[in-house]
Amino acid sequence: MGMIKKIYLFFEDFSSALFLITGLGLMFYEVIMRYVFNSPTIWINETASILVVWGILFGLSVGLRDNHHISVDIFYTLFPRKIQKFIDIFANLVGIGFCIFLTYNGFVLVEHSFNSGQVTMDTRTPYWIYYLVIPISGLMFMIRFIDKTVKIIKNNGREENLDGNHTAF
Repeated sequence: MGMIKKIYLFFEDFSSALFLITGLGLMFYEVIMRYVFNSPTIWINETASILVVWGILFGLSVGLRDNHHISVDIFYTLFPRKIQKFIDIFANLVGIGFCIFLTYNGFVLVEHSFNSGQVTMDTRTPYWIYYLVIPISGLMFMIRFIDKTVKIIKNNGREENLDGNHTAF
């Protein structure tokens, strides 16, 4: 595996885990402060929620990379291998189309919120910072769909797992 792929793989795993764990840690801290010390904070609920959402949206590409998304294959397995390959390619092209839609509209949302100067009530953080995850995660998700499509085409309809085993969708 090339160095760029390893760095990207690390970035996907690290960013999704970092945001998710930090958000959950802040939520735990808020529970302790609120119910044990009777001293709730103002900023943690908003910040923790945003961090968890960022972690989940970054984790979309990790889930796709590791084949952890839900798939219904009751009829899929009845088709011959060549038909399955075309179904896989079609499904990934639909995914790429969705990612283009998500990324484009995410950029539009970021631009609109940047130009409007809207800020959150609790932390006074500009909304465009919170919305920035939408186009970034859309691009990351699209990279994974493109990668899966290329692997399907190169490997005659079979995708190779990270451990070298072949699996069909």
